[in-house]
Amino acid sequence: MLRVPRQGSGGLYPVVLCLRDRHVLVVGGGKVGARKVAGLVEAGAHVVVVSPRFEPAFARLVAAAAVTLIERRYTVEDLAGMALVVAATDDRAVNAEVSADARRAGVLVSVVDNPRESDFIVPAVVRRGDLLLAISTGGRSPALAGHLRRELDLLVPDDWEVLVRLLGVARAKVQTAVENPARRQELMKQLITLDVLSMLRNGGDQAATDQIEVLIAGLAASSPTLLEGPGPVAETPSQTEQVDSLPSDTPTPMPPTNDSHRSAPSCPPGEAQRIERSEERSHEVPRAGS
Repeated sequence: MLRVPRQGSGGLYPVVLCLRDRHVLVVGGGKVGARKVAGLVEAGAHVVVVSPRFEPAFARLVAAAAVTLIERRYTVEDLAGMALVVAATDDRAVNAEVSADARRAGVLVSVVDNPRESDFIVPAVVRRGDLLLAISTGGRSPALAGHLRRELDLLVPDDWEVLVRLLGVARAKVQTAVENPARRQELMKQLITLDVLSMLRNGGDQAATDQIEVLIAGLAASSPTLLEGPGPVAETPSQTEQVDSLPSDTPTPMPPTNDSHRSAPSCPPGEAQRIERSEERSHEVPRAGS
């Protein structure tokens, strides 16, 4: 009989890191390391890769982005100035060495084949522009994470990338027009219930943007209290607090009504941006990098 222990989240805390202009070290020049580098480059990081040999994919990465390749074995000095380090070699001893060195140096580390030696786990990801859906099993079942990623990839239309961008523009306009944070949040809740996707699909970006502006003006005009008044204090986020989600009872934008989930071909995601398969492939044997 298979006995499954009952455990909680294992102390994992989900975050989305801003790595733009930060330095990140990847140890390992195989296919797994190349995928890690591609995702880090997409995040705007300056990536240094150390390995005695490199897969051909690294030549393309260097040609397209600021990636530094150092063709030799890893040394502890490579950690200097790094915000993160990823150990992606086919040598468990080297990966363990990188993990131990990084932890002593206070640098967050991920070992692709050993969650126990990692400070963070890179999830399986579906991207639509700034919309990011991440799935993790805490390293217990990369195959399940990959399966869920593929399911979500089919469910989330490409034009949600544009939807997120339009709502971001709307949020900026609301923040400028409405001083009270509680009233701002209420107005954004009303906007999110509108079928912006239909506006986008029927009239394009500019038509949707124009309609959103009309709707903001109309909602503000019909609800003068949105523009003034102290509002509730105890449950109101501060003006500097970033509210990135709404209460669970807020209706979400309507899904596509046609048979195609990809109804905005004019806005295709980039090759590296579209989907990161980091966790679902983490069971593959890393190569080339001791």
